[in-house]
Amino acid sequence: MLTMDRLTPARSRLVVCGVIAVTILVALLVRFAFIDQISGDYRTFVSPWYDQLKAGGSAALGADFSNYNPPYLYLLAAVTHLPIPKIVAIKGISMVFDVVLAMFAALIVRERFPRPALPLLAFALVLFAPTIVVNSAAWGQCDSIYASFCLGSLYFLITRKPWWACVFFALGLSFKLQAVFFLPVLVIVMVVNKQRLLALLAVPAVFGAMLLPAALAGRDLSALLSIYPNQISGGGTATAGGFGGAGGGAANGGIPAAGGAPRGRGFGASADSLTQNAPTFYQWITAGTSTVWKYLGLAAAGVMVLFVGAVAWLRRRPLSAAQIVVLGTTLVLAVPFLLPQMHERYFYLADVLTVVMAFYVRRYWPVAAVVSLCSLLSYAPFLWNNTPVGLPFVAFGEFLAVIATIWVFYLVLRDAAGESTLLRRPAEPRSPIDFAAQ
Repeated sequence: MLTMDRLTPARSRLVVCGVIAVTILVALLVRFAFIDQISGDYRTFVSPWYDQLKAGGSAALGADFSNYNPPYLYLLAAVTHLPIPKIVAIKGISMVFDVVLAMFAALIVRERFPRPALPLLAFALVLFAPTIVVNSAAWGQCDSIYASFCLGSLYFLITRKPWWACVFFALGLSFKLQAVFFLPVLVIVMVVNKQRLLALLAVPAVFGAMLLPAALAGRDLSALLSIYPNQISGGGTATAGGFGGAGGGAANGGIPAAGGAPRGRGFGASADSLTQNAPTFYQWITAGTSTVWKYLGLAAAGVMVLFVGAVAWLRRRPLSAAQIVVLGTTLVLAVPFLLPQMHERYFYLADVLTVVMAFYVRRYWPVAAVVSLCSLLSYAPFLWNNTPVGLPFVAFGEFLAVIATIWVFYLVLRDAAGESTLLRRPAEPRSPIDFAAQ
């Protein structure tokens, strides 16, 4: 059988482009099967925002009607001009970024495996991952946007382009606060690999620039700068309600619905709000000790970041692409597991990076599958008012995945040669086909 590597370069590129096109087409067909599902978040938040932007035009960007940072509203305002149904326009934004997310996952895999087969497989696996499909097509959430930019930042860290890495991280942060989970990865890799720390100035510069259109439209600067602090002080609570439910969860996770006290987030939410259906160790904590555990969790997350940074620094060697992927996956998985008041969607970035890491690390696929399954099971109480598996048991599965990932991180980074036996070796000879650059 003639393999892609034996084809002429021009024909190989054509085959690769065809595979990508077919994969995207099928992925869109799968997503359109969920297009008419309406979640509480969509009904209570995003749909009214769309209506206000459509009625008020660009001037509406100066109004204080949304708890999202303005960049998402810019995209929402743009799609109001498209001659397509509202629900398709709103969910279409996230679907486009699903493709961007899968593209960056493929580019990261390609850094170690230049032959097209594995990057194409990574592209497809991310694009069809259950939580990626549900998040955009069914829920109408937009986590793929910030996650796309975080993966772009990771890619530029691997390719030693610190300015672009910081720009992409800033873009992710300007869309959602959850991008902050990636900040320790950015700083640690830049410090250990002795990349230009001056590039970090791009983060506030780009973040500020993304607020500028809303400010020029008339929105108060202090209100713009208080969006994320208000989300944090909101405590992560939300009203219950999934598809067809009466209520809607806080659209960005951290703002209670207006007009009343916060209530539980569907079935399975912790009574003391230490977790909002997230599969974290707080699922095992009983009510009455929330303050103590909250500070213990914050301290534990800080210790985890320091541990990962110390292990990376004490090697006294630059991190390879594989080690950067393992380090990044470890932090975006372990930190949310330790932090209080996490929502189920806050493992979205971990869902993607565990898949990417499975291409780099031998026998890691079961861990990636467990992480994805735990996220999907934690979505169920809010979206479908159903708990197929008790969330404390789901949290135990996530705990095992966290422990396994930390252990792999330690083994891979302690290897003096930088090429642990845990890492998959790229096949030789390398293919000259660079499908992403053509």
